[in-house]
Amino acid sequence: MHPEKIPKLLYELIKNSRRSDRDLAKVLGFSQPTVTRTRRTLEDEKYVLQYTTIPDFTKIGFEIVAFTFTQRPPLETEADSLYKQLDKDPRVIFVADGNGLGGKNVVVITMHKNYSDYSNFIADLRKKSSIQTTSSFIAILGGITKTFSLSSLEKV
Repeated sequence: MHPEKIPKLLYELIKNSRRSDRDLAKVLGFSQPTVTRTRRTLEDEKYVLQYTTIPDFTKIGFEIVAFTFTQRPPLETEADSLYKQLDKDPRVIFVADGNGLGGKNVVVITMHKNYSDYSNFIADLRKKSSIQTTSSFIAILGGITKTFSLSSLEKV
């Protein structure tokens, strides 16, 4: 498949990853075997990291999504320890280095059943790492005005 066709298939998969290769072939004007081969290539070359469902989190007991900003520990061993701790915690859904918010250079996104769970997470984070200061934005999941979706990325 030509490289310029890869984004077309990828955007269709982002819109709905449950579509069959036959359906994708019709929409894109490709043959079904070409779509199957290209999908496999996208997976093998890590264009597609995973297929997942985005649920209504409130229906499965979550009340809070928290965006926590902190400073990366100065020592590499401390930073590695922090990232390992975060990687093991099932409440952590995203971690990235970055810049912003008063010198904070790490963002941690977590999901919580309630405020007590969030508070315990922050206390554990401070206790088990060299993190001293954090800034957080807590979103109440019942107040979502636009749900999380990547389906409009093609238009960017």
